[in-house]
Amino acid sequence: MAPRTIFHVDMDAFFASVEIRDDPRLGGKPVLVGGVGRRGVVAAASYEARKFGCRSAQPMGVALRLCPHAVVLPGRHDVYERVSEQVFEIFGRFSPNVEGLSIDEAFLDMTGTERLLGPPRRAAEDLREAVRRETGGLTCTVGISSVKFIAKIASGRNKPDGLTEVPAGGELEFLAPLAIDELWGVGPKTAVKLREHGVHTVGDLRRFGAATLEAWFGEHGTHLHRLSHALDEREVISWRERKQISHEDTYAVDVVGEQGLHRKLLTQATRVADRLVRKQLLARRVQLKIRDTTFRTESRQCTLPRATDDARAIYAAACELLRSVELEGRRFRLTGIGVGAFEPKHRPGEQLDLPMDGPPPPTKDLQRVVSAVRERWGHQALYPAEAGEQARPDSAGGVTHTRPDESRELTPPSRRGTSR
Repeated sequence: MAPRTIFHVDMDAFFASVEIRDDPRLGGKPVLVGGVGRRGVVAAASYEARKFGCRSAQPMGVALRLCPHAVVLPGRHDVYERVSEQVFEIFGRFSPNVEGLSIDEAFLDMTGTERLLGPPRRAAEDLREAVRRETGGLTCTVGISSVKFIAKIASGRNKPDGLTEVPAGGELEFLAPLAIDELWGVGPKTAVKLREHGVHTVGDLRRFGAATLEAWFGEHGTHLHRLSHALDEREVISWRERKQISHEDTYAVDVVGEQGLHRKLLTQATRVADRLVRKQLLARRVQLKIRDTTFRTESRQCTLPRATDDARAIYAAACELLRSVELEGRRFRLTGIGVGAFEPKHRPGEQLDLPMDGPPPPTKDLQRVVSAVRERWGHQALYPAEAGEQARPDSAGGVTHTRPDESRELTPPSRRGTSR
């Protein structure tokens, strides 16, 4: 059987690169995308910022101590999603089998494309050039291998804007010198235990048999043994059902009380609804996620009578779910709304007959119209007034800096006489 050809394509510092593309004045400057404030987290760091030790998932305060002159920008997730859709359309022209891992990376099964696209390296160069040309200068790095996980490791070798090919038959040679924690599935605790046994590289790991590794780590040890020998038969899965669309925020200032929480939920329901409209989907399931300052995290979910893409219906369901959460004496640092159980939208958005105080539900096409306006003019256009007057930057990697709530009260769905 002929070896497979698999690409792993990873966009370079994606969020930060989009910001620099859209504002050329940022070129050459260290750029951090993410939430600011005492709980802010870096969602993306430009390569100029990485020279100072900044990286994604790092507390923003730490990043700014390392690079005080960095430019900090709130994320624009809607923009990143649109660019991601453009990039994935390019991927689809090179291979019918594209497996997206995240908004900015994917596996492509290139097996059998040589007649049409030429040798793998040439096809990878053409793909990188197509991404650069069609996205206004964004770059990506490509790893090539016959083994799926090795293609992913290879894509990290020559960043940014690079290409690494591991030829068939050269997998073991490529893996041998790699630090043990570069192997998929080796986290910090596993790495510590392996080093205690004298295992520092993937080559070292191959000295131990599968039975020994299984004794140390159970079934996971067998998996590590196989990977160390470049054995990974997993296929590129060309399509994965989208399971959820969600938006959550971690707040710089704790949210206290029902009214403040309702305001946050309305903001999040609006963002989720806009994404449903853009993707031509309706959702039947709504999920609430909430975390207090003790890091106790709770989730609730419900199934709706009819699928919807209406922000008010999603918000009403989330507020109903919030009723079952004890609020008294608690301060909250995170809230989120997710929707799932999708149906294709073959006709204009359906509405839910959920009880609501205040303004009546939108008409049949209103959600589509207001979402289109925000798509064209930015997320604050036609924004629900009840969500408050504070700045509303997009979530950056799930973390958004939010100013303290304004004093205006939000009119929520009926609490049916209950209070906390």
